[in-house]
Amino acid sequence: MKHRNTNSGGRMLAPALAAATLMSGAGSALAAPVSTNLQFTCPFPLIGDQPISAEISADIPTSATVGSPLPAFAVSALTLVNEDSRTGLKLVGSETVEGTAVNTNQIITAGGTVEQTVTLTIPQSPIPSESGAFTVPADGQAPELTFTDQDIGNAEIRVGGLTLNLVARTANGDIAPAPIGEITTNCTLLAGQDNLLQTITVEGDVVETPRIAINRDEVAFGNVQAGTTKDEIVTLSNTGNAALGINGVSIAGANASAFMQSNSCSTIAAGESCDVNVTYIPDGEGTQNATLTINSTDADNSSVDVALSGRSVLAPIPEIAVTPASVDLGRVQLGQSNSVQVTISNNGNETLLINGIALTGADASEFLQTNNCTTVAPGQTCAAEVSFTAAAAGVRNAQLVISSDDPENAEVSVPVTAEGFEAPTNEIELLLDLAGSTYINSSDSTLPLNGSIATLLELASGTFEADLNVEPTVGHFSIKLLFSRLNATANVEFEQSEMTTGSLVNGKLTANSHLFIKVPKVQLKLFGIPIKVGGGDQCQTIQPVDITLTSVEGSNFSPATGGEVSGVYDLPPLENCGLLTSVLNQFLTGSGNTIDLTLTPEL
Repeated sequence: MKHRNTNSGGRMLAPALAAATLMSGAGSALAAPVSTNLQFTCPFPLIGDQPISAEISADIPTSATVGSPLPAFAVSALTLVNEDSRTGLKLVGSETVEGTAVNTNQIITAGGTVEQTVTLTIPQSPIPSESGAFTVPADGQAPELTFTDQDIGNAEIRVGGLTLNLVARTANGDIAPAPIGEITTNCTLLAGQDNLLQTITVEGDVVETPRIAINRDEVAFGNVQAGTTKDEIVTLSNTGNAALGINGVSIAGANASAFMQSNSCSTIAAGESCDVNVTYIPDGEGTQNATLTINSTDADNSSVDVALSGRSVLAPIPEIAVTPASVDLGRVQLGQSNSVQVTISNNGNETLLINGIALTGADASEFLQTNNCTTVAPGQTCAAEVSFTAAAAGVRNAQLVISSDDPENAEVSVPVTAEGFEAPTNEIELLLDLAGSTYINSSDSTLPLNGSIATLLELASGTFEADLNVEPTVGHFSIKLLFSRLNATANVEFEQSEMTTGSLVNGKLTANSHLFIKVPKVQLKLFGIPIKVGGGDQCQTIQPVDITLTSVEGSNFSPATGGEVSGVYDLPPLENCGLLTSVLNQFLTGSGNTIDLTLTPEL
């Protein structure tokens, strides 16, 4: 099956933006409207896997004919962005989102399966301040498609995976901080869905038609010294499904005698090609023109013309060519640099002398050029590298001026532009409430926990430092002592010994905290009478408690929505708690303790 794609088509927390790509196929028959809603999952930095819901609409024909190219058709889609993603975008100051989505579909026929790529554009779309999911549009065009005899029968168009290339911007137009501002993510279609988009009946009534195509519609020989010759090739192709007859190849025009052609083209099979060799034989001095005409059995295009031109010169001369015609170094962060190479070619038949290369214009001093250009032999090149180091924000413009001994084009000017920008902050501050409990293994008791954690998150690396504040709490404990059981009530306080550190990568949170556990007051009940037995200002663990908290297995932690974390830790012995320190240690110290917390951001 032949499949010809004539279609050509960025970090954010917005998982959905472009499932809209999901179209393919086309047809010469009457188009039938189709619409479907499919669910995807996409991995994103910080928040991990997120759901996408895409409603896709298009008009796709239900029948096609072998050998007849089916035209491209428009595709539109609405993608639902969930509340978690909207909150995450707003968290780093994003106001709009834009980008592209590339979908790979499967076209399944009797002859096999072919992948088809469809690209859709996501226009710059506002991110609402109000809570709730919101929709983002996307539009594009499915590519042309041609079936062969092997595909006769039913052809199915099934939706496949997609890649999102998304850019989130702040209110002033800057790209939002990494890793949210620009992102590429590969999304997976959730299993168990009917991904059939359309069924096309492929019919075998083939109309045998030859079609001529040429690889160029003009041949410019440039400057050629009189008394010499220069050759170029024009390729004839048959893009139809029947043999193409070449009835004649000829040259006519005012200077037809200055050109000559030779070929062995008579019949060109479908899908094949042949070459016409065109020779320029300059005479005298000046420009010479003619037309190469090819006559064939293509009923719709029986005569094809190719313009021929050349310039006859009495002595060898150089001819300069510069690519690219303009240089855009793009947006460059302050203090960073970017560079682009400019190629200088000699298309003439004499050595080209480069007299000078310089930057001019109001902002020339902010650019730098280096080159290896002195002389350029015929058919050879040299290079000039233009670089820009951003010292201040704003657009900068200059001209790269190249001077040479080309008699017709002694000075070539190449526009150069760049934009310096100040990178937005790469850190965000988060304040999260914590609530939960810890289980003390030695006394088989549970201690309620509440507090907060103030976090400074480095977005690019996903690492953070945090100030942990756990509020004082009260616990009720019970241990067996000899032949009786002691019940106690303890006031417990927490003192951070060093900053909490950790990472948040792809929705997985890991945090390492270090706390002294303090027990300022402990009461035992003997015969129902509360008796103070220890504690005090100096009563605490002999060393900090090291606790490692991680996201609960199977869940994602998001700076936008928080999540659940848990850990296992050891409680070191207490000291400075009075005469009954050893008794208190039976209540509170030992291994196998667990902690379970829910962290919720204060937005």
